Amino acid sequence: MSIIDIKTKAQFDELVQKTPYVALQAHAVWCGPCKAISPFFGKFAAALGLAEKYTFARFDTDEVPDLAFELGVRSIPAFFFFENGAKTTDLTAPKPPALQKVVEDLSTKAKAGDAVSATTTDGDGNGAHL
Repeated sequence: MSIIDIKTKAQFDELVQKTPYVALQAHAVWCGPCKAISPFFGKFAAALGLAEKYTFARFDTDEVPDLAFELGVRSIPAFFFFENGAKTTDLTAPKPPALQKVVEDLSTKAKAGDAVSATTTDGDGNGAHL
């Protein structure tokens, strides 16, 4: 799955409203550390993204300053993670292993959400697949 480039705060708001799990990178084109970590974020997006369940996105803090302000970005790269529209975790100046752990944990939750939505409980408390 590819990374969505956020160009407006409204686009971001719509994304977190319609997608249960979102991993968001705040970056800038001139930022060396951003360029160093971005390939890892791209690799995680390709391996862990789930259509309509778990989306990876990024935005340039110079192009969408109102979103940077709302999220409280003080340094970049910064990563923010959302579950059902609410910010749950953030990482600033992360190392690849720390980023990997957070994106994998969110992927596990997204996959578990798929399993829960495909299962209902019958009267005996046993799971029954739809």
